Amino acid sequence: MQQESRQTHWLGRYANDYHAWRRARHAGRDVYQRPLGLIETSFDHDGVFFGGRADVNTIVSLEIRSTLTSEQLRKRILLAWANLRLRHILLMSTVVRDAETDNRQFTLALPNSDTEVLKNASDTLIFLGDFYDEVDLDDWYKHINNTGRIINSDQSLSKLFVHPLKPLSKATSQLTLTLVSAHEICDGLVVLYNWEPHFLQLLNSPEQELQSGIELERSPERLWNRLPRSQEDLYPLVQGSVARRRWFWAIMRILRHVRKPPPPGFTNPLRRRDRRKEAISMPARYPHVLDYAEDRKPPMNSFNVRAELSKEATTRLERLAKSVGASIGAACFALVGMAMMEIEETRDPFTPLSERLPYLGSFPINPRPFFGYNGPPDSCMLSFSDGIWLPFLPSDLPVEGRFKLLVRQAHRQLRQYQKKLRNEKMKGSIDSTDPARIVASSYLLSVERAEAMKPEHLKNDINPQGAYPANFKWVPATCGISSVGSIKSFLAPGKYSLDEDATKRNGLAADVYALDRTGVRARDFEFLVACWGTEDGLRFSVSYDGNSIDEERALVWKAAMEKMFETGMVPKL
Repeated sequence: MQQESRQTHWLGRYANDYHAWRRARHAGRDVYQRPLGLIETSFDHDGVFFGGRADVNTIVSLEIRSTLTSEQLRKRILLAWANLRLRHILLMSTVVRDAETDNRQFTLALPNSDTEVLKNASDTLIFLGDFYDEVDLDDWYKHINNTGRIINSDQSLSKLFVHPLKPLSKATSQLTLTLVSAHEICDGLVVLYNWEPHFLQLLNSPEQELQSGIELERSPERLWNRLPRSQEDLYPLVQGSVARRRWFWAIMRILRHVRKPPPPGFTNPLRRRDRRKEAISMPARYPHVLDYAEDRKPPMNSFNVRAELSKEATTRLERLAKSVGASIGAACFALVGMAMMEIEETRDPFTPLSERLPYLGSFPINPRPFFGYNGPPDSCMLSFSDGIWLPFLPSDLPVEGRFKLLVRQAHRQLRQYQKKLRNEKMKGSIDSTDPARIVASSYLLSVERAEAMKPEHLKNDINPQGAYPANFKWVPATCGISSVGSIKSFLAPGKYSLDEDATKRNGLAADVYALDRTGVRARDFEFLVACWGTEDGLRFSVSYDGNSIDEERALVWKAAMEKMFETGMVPKL
């Protein structure tokens, strides 16, 4: 391997600082640069070549009380946004292509002045009230997912939209914010656990503190100290001698070759018989801020549907889960599976139970615990799983009995992916849920995907498996689930006071009003359920392929989810 470049050897990007940041010159500017990691590269390809596919969109509403004028409020929002970008530097980074290798690199231009910081922040901050008196959130969310890509990675990897203020009471107003970010810089934990709460904290800070923060935080030294590393560079080294390390990777590759493919699950019953070939164009309702050009239209529609469980239904669900020792996360998986089973049973009532395929739910893994990363999530880090399988249970069984059986199964399977490396040693195991094997398999899969995505003239013929191809026949999931857990400690009302004293101190007091929705531009055939817990109950926001699933059919799923555990609904006996 030492004789081969790190660029061409399949292990060349594993735990060796291949993606390390460096100071350089680009376009006449001092910059910090590093190559995108393998996971980051796959999401970058999604966004660049598939019309913003996988870009992350989040809408949060705040309740504010203010003594500021309209212009002063705009300035305060700009200052908070500028500070947020300095503290989480991927928000202010771009992606540029290395002409020699065709590798894509994160690039952070070092700002020369406070004025430049504010100018760059202003370029990615749009006040919708300048153009529209009112913006309907459902309609707006549909349009930002089905028009030309919102961000241009050559200029910025994020954009913030500020909605027109709406009165909530005599003293307070609703301030709604839409954050659009490229998936290569964030995941759900980053946005909901880190960026959004930090932005709220900044909004509640004195203007003087925000002003001085820009000068302090833009220094090259402070920016350097918060540059996020790629997950591939954080992977643990394989322990032992050279011979043992070679054996480890040989075994990992053979295990991928001989692995038994997972059993197929039933197809998402919401799908059309024939998938629509082209995306439907949106009427040009927001032409001042969105791109409606036909040649910029994404290749497929991405729609959203939400389900909200009442506090009573959530309490019932939690009680049942706890009665069998299962987590609330497992409860979300079980509930989604039950809804899909009932819809499939209605769609096809004649297939005998003995011939029913199981429910298959795919989900991403947060790999940070696998390599001992304990800091706040500030960049995209994901690994892949085989998903979980739940047996098909008919709806004529009692709903509570069905749920307890399924949630126990879901909890057992999910728990297998919550192990940690012992003593940070990468030893490996034949167990498919062993952290060492997950890390190794995720890396190998990422290498293969990155090579497959390259244009023919740039391929390096990288093949980690050699003569033993991985037995990874793709098995489509019934749907995908991405759980971020409870947001009660991060994005819940009540953290910040809105009383008169708080308002007088800084001229502005802000608190969470609602996390309205979060999601991504969906992939082909995707039905990705994001779920989280609030004080008012469990919330689900689904990003789905609008070419394969009709919007009316998605509402069938919403109804099934919301009614399943309502006390007024009588379980089937």
